[in-house]
Amino acid sequence: MVARVAFSAGALAVMCGVAVLASCKDPTPGFTTKPVSQSSSAPNGANAAPPTANEDCPIGDNWFPTTAPVRMFVPAPHPDTECPFYRGAYQNFLIAAQPDANGAPAIVHYPTIDDAFTSATPHPVRNTSGWAWLGAVRQAGRRQILIDQNGHTLYYGIHMNQAFVNFIKANKLDTVQGIQNVNPNLALPPGLVEFKTAWTDIDPGDFPGGKVPPPTNDPNNKTDPGDYSNYITTMAWVPHLSQDPTTGKIVEHPDQPRLIKVALVAIHAVYTLPGHPEFIWGSIQHVNLQGTDAVATNVQGAPVVGAPDCQPDTTQLPTRADPDNVHVSTPVSPYNYLLYKGGTPENQANAAYADTQLQLDETTQSFKNAPTSIYRMFPGSKSDQIGPDTAIVSLNANLTALAGQQAQKGKIDIRLNYHLVAAVWLDKPGFLAVNQSLQNDTTNPLYQGALNGNLYPGVNEGKTCGTPLGPHGASGDVPGASNTVPGCVTRADVLASAPADAGSNPGEIVLNDLITNGTDSPFSILGGEDRLSSTSMESFTQAPDTFPNCFSCHNTQPVTTNGTPQSRDPTSALVITKPALINVSHLFSEFVLRETQAQ
Repeated sequence: MVARVAFSAGALAVMCGVAVLASCKDPTPGFTTKPVSQSSSAPNGANAAPPTANEDCPIGDNWFPTTAPVRMFVPAPHPDTECPFYRGAYQNFLIAAQPDANGAPAIVHYPTIDDAFTSATPHPVRNTSGWAWLGAVRQAGRRQILIDQNGHTLYYGIHMNQAFVNFIKANKLDTVQGIQNVNPNLALPPGLVEFKTAWTDIDPGDFPGGKVPPPTNDPNNKTDPGDYSNYITTMAWVPHLSQDPTTGKIVEHPDQPRLIKVALVAIHAVYTLPGHPEFIWGSIQHVNLQGTDAVATNVQGAPVVGAPDCQPDTTQLPTRADPDNVHVSTPVSPYNYLLYKGGTPENQANAAYADTQLQLDETTQSFKNAPTSIYRMFPGSKSDQIGPDTAIVSLNANLTALAGQQAQKGKIDIRLNYHLVAAVWLDKPGFLAVNQSLQNDTTNPLYQGALNGNLYPGVNEGKTCGTPLGPHGASGDVPGASNTVPGCVTRADVLASAPADAGSNPGEIVLNDLITNGTDSPFSILGGEDRLSSTSMESFTQAPDTFPNCFSCHNTQPVTTNGTPQSRDPTSALVITKPALINVSHLFSEFVLRETQAQ
C-alpha cells in the first residue's frame, strides 16, 4: 500500500506504524515484524543503508533454511498494509526453489500439465529422453517468441503444487470433456499454487568455444560474479525447434527433446488464500545484490540494493498522450543485458518479430538475426507512480540484509538472489463473478455503481474505512465496525470533493481518480500493482492499451487460442467457450489447446 496523493509518506508511516499497528501485522505465528538491520551487512561486505520505507514488510523466521508452507488466512483489504499478499508470493517462490539433495530446485519435481491431466495421446514419462517437461517458447498474448541477446529463445514451464492436482482430479477436470462441462461457479479453493517459469539457455555446448557470455556488461554489476553462478540452475529436457521451410513458422517438438543446462530468469508464483479464489499473482526475478536499483533509490532517497539485471528500467512513465512510448527515441540504457541490446531506443524495444522474420539455425538451435530488446515500461508495476510499493521495498531490503548476514558466514542461500517485482489481486474479491474482465475500467462494478448512485457501503472504503468484519470485502462501513481508520479517503469522499472543473459526471470523476491513484483509489477493485507483467514472460504486452496486468488474460471470460480473453482477442478462435471462475487459471485452456492441436 502506498499513500494516495492526499497523504504524505510520513502520515502513512504513522498510520501503519501507530494508529492501526495491529492490522499491519500478518497474524501468522512465528513471523516477526522487526525489520532486519541492513547497516553494513550487504552481501560481500558492501555497505548499504536501509531505505526509507513507509511500512515494514518482514521476512518470516520460518523461511530459511527450509521454508514452511504459507498459512491460510484472510488478509485485510485497503487501507491496511498489502504486505501479507507480497510475502505469500515470495514464500511460495522459496518453497518451489528449495534445493533438493542434488541442488536442483524443488519445482523440477512438481506436477506439470502432462501429469495433472489425462491426454487422449499419453506422453512418455517426463524427465527422460522421451518428452520435454520444459520448453514452451511462445508467450501468451500473441504467441510471440522472445530471443535473448545470445540468440536463444527463453524456455517456459508451467508447474503446480499437489493440492492443485487434487482439485483437478476431485472435480473431474482432468479431461477436455470435464473442463467443458465445469460448473461455471466452481471456485478455486485456498492453498492452490501455480508457477510459470522463464529459463535461459546456459549450456556450454550451445555457445562457441563453450563460453557462456555474462548476463550483462553494466558496470553497476562490476562486483557481481559476471556469470550465472548465483542463478538457480538445473538440467532440463527442452523441445527441439525447427522452422517450416514453406511458412517460416517456428515449430516445437517436445517429443524430440534435448538435455541442456538452464538458469532461472524469472518466476510467477500464483496462489489462492481464503476469500481469494481469483489468485494472488506474484512475480519474482533475478537481481544483482551488489548493485542499486536506480528507480527505487531515486524514489526512496536512499540506496536500495538489488538491481534488476535481465533488463533495464525506463526512467519515466508512459503518458496518456503516448501510452506506448512510440515518441520516446532515447535509449533505455547504454549497456547490454540478457534481454536488451545497449543503446536501443524505447520506441524500438518491446517489439516482437514475426516467425517469418526469424532465421533459425536448427543445428545450433539459435537464431541468427533477431535478438529482441526488452525494457520494463512500468518499473514499479503501478500506473500512477514510477517507484515500487513501499512494502515491496521493505521486503526486498530485509531479504538483502539477510543475504549480507549469510555472506559474512560464508554462503548465501541462492534463492536470495531473486527479489519480488510486484503482485496483483482483487482488493474487493466479492466482485469476482462469471464472465467478468476484472479491470479498473468501465467494466469495474464500482464504476457502474457510481453511475447508479450506489457506493457499495458494505464494501471497504465506501463511506468509512475499517477492519473487515466478514468475507469478500465486507468492512468497517457496516454497523458496529471497530478499528475505523481515521483520515482514509473513501468513495464518498472522492465524489464529494471532486473539483468543479471535473464535471458532474460521476463516471468521469471515478476514472480520473483511478488514473491518478491507481490501486490506491477506493474505486479500485484491484490490489497491488495494476501494471504488473514479467519482462521475461509478458515481454510484448506491457503497454497499457494491450494487456495492462495479469487479469487482462486471467479472468472469468472465454479463452482464445492465444491464451487471452475473447473480449481482448475477438479475431482468434476459442479454446474454452464457457465463461467460468476456473478460467482465471490457464492450466485448463493450455491443456485443451494441446489436445485440440494434437487432433
